[in-house]
Order: sequence, then C-alpha cells, then structure tokens
Amino acid sequence: MIAAELKPAPTLVACLEEAARDDRFAISFFRRGNALEQLGYAELFARARSAASFLRENGVGPQGRVALVLGTCSDLVAAYFGVLMSGAMPFLLATPRLGRSPDYARSIGAQLQAAGAGLVLTDRASARHLESAVLAAHCRLAFVDDMPTDGPEAGLAQPEPGDVALIQFSSGTTNDPRPIALSHANIIANCRAIIETFPGDLDEHGGCSWLPLHHDMGLIGGLLTAVVAGRSTCLMRPEDFITRPASWLRLIQTSGATISPAPNFALQICADRIKDSELEDLRLDRWQIALIGAETVHEQTLRLFADRFAAYGFSYGSFTPVYGLAEATLAVSFTPVGRGPLAMRLDRALLAEGRAVENADGVSLVSVGRPLAGIEIEIRDQDGKELGERQVGRIFVQAPSVMLGYLDQPDQTKRVVGSDGWLDTGDLGFLLEGELFIYGRARDLIILNGRNHDPVQIERSLDGVAGLNHDRAAAFAIEEPDRGTEGFVLLVERERGAETAPEALATAAREAVIQETGLVPSLVGVLETARLPRTTSGKIRRGAARTQHLSNQYDYLAISRR
Repeated sequence: MIAAELKPAPTLVACLEEAARDDRFAISFFRRGNALEQLGYAELFARARSAASFLRENGVGPQGRVALVLGTCSDLVAAYFGVLMSGAMPFLLATPRLGRSPDYARSIGAQLQAAGAGLVLTDRASARHLESAVLAAHCRLAFVDDMPTDGPEAGLAQPEPGDVALIQFSSGTTNDPRPIALSHANIIANCRAIIETFPGDLDEHGGCSWLPLHHDMGLIGGLLTAVVAGRSTCLMRPEDFITRPASWLRLIQTSGATISPAPNFALQICADRIKDSELEDLRLDRWQIALIGAETVHEQTLRLFADRFAAYGFSYGSFTPVYGLAEATLAVSFTPVGRGPLAMRLDRALLAEGRAVENADGVSLVSVGRPLAGIEIEIRDQDGKELGERQVGRIFVQAPSVMLGYLDQPDQTKRVVGSDGWLDTGDLGFLLEGELFIYGRARDLIILNGRNHDPVQIERSLDGVAGLNHDRAAAFAIEEPDRGTEGFVLLVERERGAETAPEALATAAREAVIQETGLVPSLVGVLETARLPRTTSGKIRRGAARTQHLSNQYDYLAISRR
C-alpha cells in the first residue's frame, strides 16, 4: 500500500522534520502564473522554528490561539508551523481580498471571538481592514513583515498527537461558522487515508492547488497532505485563478502535477471563460487525479469541462468526485482513482419520498465514491435507525479523523458527535453498492406536501437561462399562511452586462424551474450580481439569504410571484 512507504510520524511537526531530511521535494509558490519562490522542507523547518521564537516574543504561549490572516505565501506556511512549534493553536482566516462580505471586519471579528484569539498575525497592508475586528475581540496584532526568516530557536514546544493542530471553521452554509478543533492525529490520519488512494509509486505524484489556505480543502488537501507525504506541491493564489482561470491549467502543466483539487464551480468557470487563444500548446495528460468536491458535483459540468479540454489531453476518467466536511477533518469518501464519475438518473418524485429509483428521465446525481480507509459510513432515519441501500437519510461517519469537537462548545459538540464517536454530518444521502450519493443538507431541505426537495436541484434548473449567473442562486422554504402550507422562494443574480430585462429573467427562471422540476416557486426575485451572501469559500448561504429576504433587505430588480 502506498501509505506504507511513509515513515510513521505522530505530529505535523514531526512530519515536517521528516520531510526536511529529503532535499528532492519542495513547496513552490506561483503568482500570476510565474514562479515566485521554492521553499524546500529543510528551509521551511528552519523558518518555522524562527517564527515560533518570534511568536513567543509576542506573548504566544502553550494553548494560545493565533489567527493567521495572510494570503497564499511562504510566510503563511512558516507561520502555521511556527504556531505549532510555539505550543499554540493556529487558525487561518480569509484576507480582506477574499473576505467577500461587505461587512468583512464584523465577520472576522466574530470568528476571532469564537476562537478566543490572543494574537492576529497579518501583514501591514491588511491591518487597516482588521483594526475594528481586533479591538472587538480584545486581541493583539503582530506583523509578518517583522518575522525573521532565521534567528534564535530556544524553548520550542514538542506537541503531542492529541494536541490541537488546527482550529478550522465550518463552512457556514447553514449557520454561522463554528470553530472546529482538529488534532495532529486527526489530520495525519486523514492525510494518510487520502495518500492511500494514489496509485503507483508515491514519487510519481505531485500536487497543485489554487484553493485558499483558510479553506480545509486548500490547507489540508493542497498543503498538509503533501507535507505528510513529504512530496512536492505547487500553490497559487486564488485571486490569480479568478482573474485568469487558464493560469491554473498552465500551472498543472508546467509543474507536472498529477493531482489537483477544485470545486464544481471552478470547472464551470474554466469551460465558460477560458479563450482558445489561452490554450496554445497546453497539455493536461499528466493530470490523473482531478479531485472534485467542496460543493455538489454536477455531471453536466464535468462533461462540459471534459469536452472542452479533451483536445488538450484531459481525460473524463481523471475526475475523482469526493465528499467530506471539516468536522471529519476533510475527506470521507473518494471515487476510485482512474475509474471516472458514476452518475445515476433517479425518479424525482420517489427521491423526494426518500427512495432512490432509476428513471432515464430523472434527476442526475453523481456518486462521491467509497469510504476512505479507516472510515465507516451509515445512513440513518430521523430516529437513528440504520437504513438500507437506496434509502435517503442522514449521513453518519465514524473515523479517526472525526474532530475533537467544536472549540469551547461542548453542548454543540454533543449534538453532532455521539458518545460512540459517530458524527452526524447534517447531510442527506444514500448508499448504493457501497457508493455514497449526496442529496443535500438536512437544514436546507424544502418540504412541500410532505416531500423533501433538495434546493440544489431547483437551482440547477436555471443552467440554461441566459443572462443569469451560473451557481449564483438560492432556493429556500417560506411559510405561506394564506395558503396554509409552505412554499419556496428562488433568488437569482443577473449576469453582469446582461441585456435581458430583469422582468424577462424572472419569468424565464420561473418557467425553467416549473419545466424541470414540476415545482412552482412562490416568488422569484432577480438581484444584481454579487448580492447573495456567500461563505469565504464561495458557497451560497441559503439561510442568510432567507433571513435577508424576510427582513426586506433586498432591492429586487424584478419579482415574479405565484
């Protein structure tokens, strides 16, 4: 087994120290497609020790909590390991550029307070955006600009496997982000389970990622898995991908990476926005493992991307849909590498009743694979009874990577992690021949006439409507007292520069939903671009959108009512 090639290391610091013994591998940083810096593991280990001393001088001690607000750069990576070596607990937060929310300081302040931050390490350019947040959280500010790359290394901590190695905030799609405590043992177990899926010799593989490092898929999947493996990876800034999506594909080629992760929306962006003129001499033949996760995986998007880039060597079989969540560190299930996606068309009405039955004209769901090594999955009903195959229920997970708990929130932890160690993910799905299929978030479900409807399937009805933003819609349930029942609202964003009148867009959206799903929206509201609330990783926050709608916070361009 490929993970057996790895020498055992009980902590992430020990993993880094082990990686530092081999000078063949490094972390490379790219900016705007150009190589910026190559950081060997030995140099990273030395810089992390210096960072730990710097943090100690700034009052950071054992069990302290340090927020890192930095973009993708070598200073951030050195600081992360420096926090561990100082005996403190690190957590990464979005930079002002990636904060997305117009109320960036308020949301960051809430996270600083939730995690009990004692120190915020940032750069001077970002500091002005953080002043009010730091004041509200009563924590100190230090600048990475002052952090030496070498210096004294006395009195460094030796963490234990059960110590907190990361405070990772939950995605925040259904409620405010919660601080999740993950141990060294949690993270290493998950990284090794991921590495176990890679075929062949470990030396043949290398990674490449543009995902933000404050996101679990970026930090753990894009960086820490490489450190645990002691192999090379390439990191680029997420803003460079958004500005020029082709730079990601170019980096996969130039780095020779075999592994690169992305959410579904990134594939859509590449297919829609990359011009043929940007693809000259591009080759993607070495990209064997395209890990697709962090949001619902759509067969239509996979095929669109594969068709667009097949001429450049990309194979549909390289797609590896995955499932995971921060409460389980990162990864829970992987599609077998090299097999390609497994999609099924299921009867929509029966699916709403909780049964997965094939129907050639039904809705498409893509498998997110089988449990990783050491992980168990069960599907349970609302009473906690295990369900059989093809029955939709709540997804429960048991694994060595299940979190220590929500930081300083024992009651919240007990609500999702049982005394037997099983984690209630809050997601709905079903198993079929050992493969997991996701049907949405339990809290997001729209219940109409006793049937459960996944809002994602309603939102995907809009894919063919010109003038609306892809993946920028929110469907959510509302009470309709006059009708004595529940209905649902669909909010959509007009594409920037769209020439179609907002009234026509509202009508087209309504008709598309009715035609595709047979469901009739109570209201369709058209908004300007970028008005719907999103998490720092880009997911639509349906709960927040519902709250804003009900409190009349939106200025609609047009409304279409039932």
